[in-house]
Amino acid sequence: GHDQSDEIVVFRPGDVNWNTVNVDTTIRPGIMRAAKMGLVQSHTTDLIFTMEPQVAGEHLYDEFNRGRILALFRHPIDRVVSKFYYLQTATWEKTYRPEWAELTILEWAQKPSEDENFMVRKLVGKSF
Repeated sequence: GHDQSDEIVVFRPGDVNWNTVNVDTTIRPGIMRAAKMGLVQSHTTDLIFTMEPQVAGEHLYDEFNRGRILALFRHPIDRVVSKFYYLQTATWEKTYRPEWAELTILEWAQKPSEDENFMVRKLVGKSF
């Protein structure tokens, strides 16, 4: 398939009005593959999605091909409130917390928090 190619392949997936390329920049190995193939230097894409912004910045871009970052963040209070309700019922999650169903949101908020914001830690270069 396209994911095994040694060169960048641009294609249109189905009946959409945009193109995509044959690299997965959401993960570190995909970023390294994209760097080796010269993705940014090929000027075949206008937008790159990644969960590894620091790795992408270090390996994909250079002084002649600079990137810009756009980050969308959920409001931190909205995020943890959603997490509180979600983990009461998400039996498939390792972090499932059925005991939270017996708490009010105010009782839960007064408990010590072990919450980690994954993307903020990534952006500032902190480990997990």
